[in-house]
Amino acid sequence: MELPMESLNQESFTPEKWASSTASLEEWNEAYRRVEAYFSALRVSNKLLLSSLVLKILDLAHRRHQSQPERRPLELAAEETDRMLVSWFRKVLGVEGVEVTDRLSAQGRLTLLLMSEEVPWQELFLTDQPIPGENVEAFKNAYLVANPDFSFVRMQPRPIDLGVVDVANRAFDQMGAWGNVVQWALWLGFATILALTFFSTR
Repeated sequence: MELPMESLNQESFTPEKWASSTASLEEWNEAYRRVEAYFSALRVSNKLLLSSLVLKILDLAHRRHQSQPERRPLELAAEETDRMLVSWFRKVLGVEGVEVTDRLSAQGRLTLLLMSEEVPWQELFLTDQPIPGENVEAFKNAYLVANPDFSFVRMQPRPIDLGVVDVANRAFDQMGAWGNVVQWALWLGFATILALTFFSTR
């Protein structure tokens, strides 16, 4: 469940509250900076809205940290941020249970970057307020633009083709003990050629 904006008051964020946490104040400050930078990158430019969103995330992270003190505030804040984004994207797009969470998270963030600056969406971002139909339509249109060329790619490890080096190694292995003799002879010949080249050019 999302924390409604109305519950974000000064009493929720007193210094005593953060001092009671097992994490240091600097750790919470780092989480604040990272979440703020994240929302700024998503084009949330209104400072008042930006601060409210960051405090909303940190309050949820702080509640979880009380039961999971071994987790870092930054880690919890990142999880809460992505969870709230996905929940809001599902509500706006009406894709409950359709899109995979990771895909919806990535495409939703790309959609925000494609949104026209003229569309007044910031004051509705991550809130429970009803979203006007024209805003929903604009968001869905931007989402469709972000969709066709977007795909997740998994990198699978592949053996490195060493070409002639690989062929030579297999040949030496097949020679058994003689393979070492041949390798030493080749290295000796190579060293001899280098020495002759060096002395001939002096």
